[in-house]
Amino acid sequence: MIREKIIKFANSIGIDCIGFTDIYFSDEFIKRLRERKIFGHLSGFENSDESIRTDVNRLLEGAKTIISIAVPYKTVEIDKTKPYISKSSLGMDYHKVMNYKLKSISEYITNEFSGKCVYYADTGCLHDREIAKKCGIGFYGKNTSIITQKYGSFVFLGEVITDLYIERDLEIDSLCKDCTLCIDVCPINALEKPYYLNAKKCLSYITQKKETINDIEIKKMGLRVYGCDTCQDVCPFNKGVIFSNVKEFHPEEWNINISPDKVLNMTNKEFKNFFGSTSSGWIGKKRFQRNMIIALGNSNNKDYIPLLESKLNDDYLKHYAEKSINRLRGNLNEK
Repeated sequence: MIREKIIKFANSIGIDCIGFTDIYFSDEFIKRLRERKIFGHLSGFENSDESIRTDVNRLLEGAKTIISIAVPYKTVEIDKTKPYISKSSLGMDYHKVMNYKLKSISEYITNEFSGKCVYYADTGCLHDREIAKKCGIGFYGKNTSIITQKYGSFVFLGEVITDLYIERDLEIDSLCKDCTLCIDVCPINALEKPYYLNAKKCLSYITQKKETINDIEIKKMGLRVYGCDTCQDVCPFNKGVIFSNVKEFHPEEWNINISPDKVLNMTNKEFKNFFGSTSSGWIGKKRFQRNMIIALGNSNNKDYIPLLESKLNDDYLKHYAEKSINRLRGNLNEK
């Protein structure tokens, strides 16, 4: 009865992908976490201690159930002949939207059933995708994304942990079969084998990292300014999916067609006003500008050279501006 009421409430606030599981993780999953740590394949954005990432009672004493939700975002055709950002970052920052929905579910559980709750949306130490898989929300694609039946992999994930016991859902076996499209198309071979991502090589990570971006990474970034959708775009399960009706995730025109001149000449306040409400804004103005400069260098458009030259006096951006100018001028011996 509790389960059905929670599902009904979730539906009433626009959530139709919801599942329930216990608080335990398999030895196989823990082994995978440990393997990625040993080989240095974690991104560095997550906690590297597998014991912390699998101990739910650290987050809520007496926890019995994890509730996973998936909320789709609106996918649009992006013009990839000019600098662009990933589809998941075109609307409002999903952390804010997801946290509101998760908070609503938590408050409902507390008010209706006196259950204690905590919730996370890509902000806690737990592994959102593994939880979603355990909850039957979807299955792992070979690109390690969770693929849902209704929305494909274009979804945001979050979870509520509660001390109530709620009947569990069954996991869904992978339906990828012999398909390797996502692996074959990865520009930088970050998918080193099926269901295994070397996050340090992933272009999405590279666009976000603070560390220096090397020459190979610069070339592979192409026109990407933030994130990467390549492995998801070719996935058969993302063809003909239902688009999100969550208005907060609908793209803004200025975010679809980002202006290089505007980005490279923004003040901190302007950057915050434009990108602060999106998930790409967290990397800050300088890294965003760095990525734009790299994209312009990969554009084959020499008209961008004067704009790039205007950044040669910036201590942080100078290194990337020089490389981009050299690339546009056809200097293969760039330093």
